[in-house]
Amino acid sequence: MKLSKYWLSAGVVCALLATAASSQDRTNSYGISLGLGASVPYMDIDAHKDFPFARVGVRYYPSSNFGLEFGAGLSTLEADADSLFSTTTIYPVDARLIIHPLNPGKIDPFAFVGFGFTYFNPKDRDLQQLPRNANSEYSHFTGFFPVGVGLHYFVTENTGVGVNANYNYTMSDNLDDIKTGGKDAWWNISLSLFAYLKANNDPDGDKLLNDEEKQIGTDPLNPDTDGEGLKDGEEVHTYHTNPLKKDTDDDELNDKEEIVTYKTDPLRADTDGDGLRDGEEISKYHTDPLVVDTDGEGLSDGDEVIKYHTDPIKKDTDGDSLSDADEVIKYKTDPLVFDTDKGGVDDGKEIQLGLNPLDPSDDVPIIKVGERIILEGVNFQTNKTTLLPQAKTILDQVAQSLLANPTAEVAIHGHTDNVGGAKHNMTLSLGRAEAVKTYIVSRGVPASRIKTKGYGFTKPIADNSKAEGRAKNRRIEFVRIK
Repeated sequence: MKLSKYWLSAGVVCALLATAASSQDRTNSYGISLGLGASVPYMDIDAHKDFPFARVGVRYYPSSNFGLEFGAGLSTLEADADSLFSTTTIYPVDARLIIHPLNPGKIDPFAFVGFGFTYFNPKDRDLQQLPRNANSEYSHFTGFFPVGVGLHYFVTENTGVGVNANYNYTMSDNLDDIKTGGKDAWWNISLSLFAYLKANNDPDGDKLLNDEEKQIGTDPLNPDTDGEGLKDGEEVHTYHTNPLKKDTDDDELNDKEEIVTYKTDPLRADTDGDGLRDGEEISKYHTDPLVVDTDGEGLSDGDEVIKYHTDPIKKDTDGDSLSDADEVIKYKTDPLVFDTDKGGVDDGKEIQLGLNPLDPSDDVPIIKVGERIILEGVNFQTNKTTLLPQAKTILDQVAQSLLANPTAEVAIHGHTDNVGGAKHNMTLSLGRAEAVKTYIVSRGVPASRIKTKGYGFTKPIADNSKAEGRAKNRRIEFVRIK
């Protein structure tokens, strides 16, 4: 049972630590090992005793994953159960195939199988040969098969410490001088020291030789010194980035993110040359670091953010139906202001109708028959039909436009929010439409060219449950009917 605990503990340790392994190449390397531990016999006498065990070995790796080891050891196998007693010194010599399934670096788990021979000479408590041994009923040599697992942790590039656990199945039933028909065996649990006499030039498998790593300053036992996900050799030879620095170009993206995730240049802080660093584009502005003009309207992302303060992922920042580039370059309007000249008509509508978006005097155009516009800014005193001063300024422009187009006829429609009764709002909406007509007529436009109608709150264009929506619903619409 003691042996089972040793075996289980060693297996668990190897399994847990193996998950932390990192790659290296051992091809054509060789070294020596020294193991010190305990031997536990597994023979016909049940009361087994633990005795010290020592073994030295020489190991060679024809490939990175497979090694050959030749070794020799020394120990004692002893068992004592009442009248039964046996002790023998063993001198096992064996050859082992070492298997490294994970190609480890600093942490190096492995398994092994092998074949060897050992000398044994079972004796009694007085160190006299036991009866069958004294009668020369068997040879003092037997073959055996070692099977086990181990793990090394490399303290330096070339030296490591570790633990081994192995079972040694012999071809003899005579190690305790008792013959039952079953083969005898023993277990070894040992701590070990291991050193490469000829170490591989790239122990961490990062494609940089030890001399290169020392010159650069990287860790020869860590394939990714700066921990950003790229091997040191890739950084130096393939990408020419700094293996000691996660973010070579200081653009707030680490080198692996640039190469693998975003396909940006890890050596240029601004891959697309638009004036914004790659990290800013991704995390702050949500623009494409590979495209100079993310929204495709004609201004670079950098110009939009730094120079014009527009939205680089929205073609029309102010929502006036003109792209930011057209406003800045073509029309000289303000891309952040819906109505640059503050005349009451948005810049896009003015351009569409051939008006000057920088001149407020023409901001009430003659629209096509059947088309309608909302006269922004034509407002009244609360719950009254009395025009506010700003409204008169806008209606002066309407009057001028009608006078300039004497064949046009229009309808003026009044609308309210839902505050108050339906009858009251219907009367109020018609009264406001009539007030607008009266003012325009006072400016010289014939009354016969203007029709009026009130709709109360029957045709809302926004949510009356919110103040903002009610404000939009209180409006005067201007419709050309001829």
